[in-house]
Amino acid sequence: MGGSDTQAEAPGREVPRLSSGTPHLDQILAGGWLRGGTYIVSGPPGTGKTTLGNQLCFSIAERGECALYVTLLAETHSRMMLHLRSLSFFRPEYVGTRVFYLSATATLKEKGLHGMLELLTRTVREKKSRVLVIDGATLLREFAESPLALREFLQGLSVLGGLTDCTTLLLSTDEHKSMDIETSMVDGILALSAELLGLKAIRGLEVLKFRGSNNIPGRHTFLIDENGVSIYPRWEALHRKTPTVIPDADTRLRFGIPSIDAMCHGGLVAYSSTLLLGSPGSGKTLLGLHFLAEGATQGERGLYFGFAESGETLIHKMKKVGHDITSDVARGRIRLEVRAPVETLPDAMVQELMELIAKHRYRRVFIDGLEPFAKEAIDPERTTRFVSALINAMRDQHVSMIVTEQTNTLFGPDLHSPIRGAEAIIDNLIFLRFVELNGRLRRMLSVLKMRDSENDPFLRELSITNHGLRAEESYASLDGMLTGLPRHRLPSSAEGTPAARPARKTRAPARVKKTAPGRRRRKPGGRE
Repeated sequence: MGGSDTQAEAPGREVPRLSSGTPHLDQILAGGWLRGGTYIVSGPPGTGKTTLGNQLCFSIAERGECALYVTLLAETHSRMMLHLRSLSFFRPEYVGTRVFYLSATATLKEKGLHGMLELLTRTVREKKSRVLVIDGATLLREFAESPLALREFLQGLSVLGGLTDCTTLLLSTDEHKSMDIETSMVDGILALSAELLGLKAIRGLEVLKFRGSNNIPGRHTFLIDENGVSIYPRWEALHRKTPTVIPDADTRLRFGIPSIDAMCHGGLVAYSSTLLLGSPGSGKTLLGLHFLAEGATQGERGLYFGFAESGETLIHKMKKVGHDITSDVARGRIRLEVRAPVETLPDAMVQELMELIAKHRYRRVFIDGLEPFAKEAIDPERTTRFVSALINAMRDQHVSMIVTEQTNTLFGPDLHSPIRGAEAIIDNLIFLRFVELNGRLRRMLSVLKMRDSENDPFLRELSITNHGLRAEESYASLDGMLTGLPRHRLPSSAEGTPAARPARKTRAPARVKKTAPGRRRRKPGGRE
């Protein structure tokens, strides 16, 4: 009975985890590597296997434990140290004290897999290593006398890990398939890759196998920089749950522009998302900055996250319309974060954005440009899911968000959004564009939709002066304003159907040359 009870309880016990030492890889692995497990990290040369292995070793050393890094016909240790010195995680004082490097090439050549297993067992026990990394594991198959010998070696590594609580990573350039011996013997496989997207190289990571644990499936992106390997899980895969916070229609957040707040029946609904859709120069950025500035006056901290204009330019732009946000920026009530939309990863950008929000508790967020998130995406089909997950994450942080998006055209009837489906999943949609009327360009503003709220149905002219922004009277006498081709509305015809005619320029009256009294105007040709 007692033995039966023990067996029944065993599956319920959680296996201890070992942190990977790599930002966000633990999220993908649902907590990290299983302690004592054996894993393959595969990928072509240059995909980051060596960096990932060393990063794990030095993270273990930071915790006061030891790691063993074994090389097989790889680069020399001195050259490896030269490359590692430029990375932030490298600590030279740990080399030889907590992180030990060992070349096993000679042993593998002379004594085969059996002799190498003896060397590893002896060294792991002697150094009390909690991590074992074997770089160049592709050679193990070449030096194996038979498939059985390779199985016995991998089985020996598994037993060693279980007895010494040592987690093993095998770094390999092979593309492991489901029928490989290594695939069936190890506890998990992490595949690294690199591909070209246009002229840009994109590194990817996928968990092909992971025993005894859930993981986030699919392909994730990562970067290699001065910090080593930084992994960014697919954002929509992290935020699949329905948000616990819903928009609060009883609480309104104003722009601080009375005429525009009136169009929104008092302001935007709290915790909602708003898309400012319009052509370049139509006033999107100014409207979003006013939203942040009004929040600052209400004691709500705001974050601007944009990609085109510098912080100085944004402050100057607000000054030109009579609103100085210099003190709000200086005191941290408004933060201006500007990123160059070049060589960026959407998952990396949104991860940075959400970390800023969580750290500083921003309540109003203005993302000036959805386009960089979509244009830099590896798979454009995931953009809608990506934006939906971003909205859900914002709500759970009690954030009210405004985003901008440019239309494809300045004029004409084409109103299609460049990012397909974005306008459908966002709560509120405010449309801005230029129209030509009587030979003059005018800005037009319209609230196309507000979820869970009434809104002004009229199209109004948006005036931008040195005194601020203002929504003027509606274009009640015009049709076709949304197309950019307005027409004057004529009185209804006898059948009750209103007619319309295109808007025309007003022609100046013809000048008539006066003649002297008593004289008649000559006819052409000089005859009277």
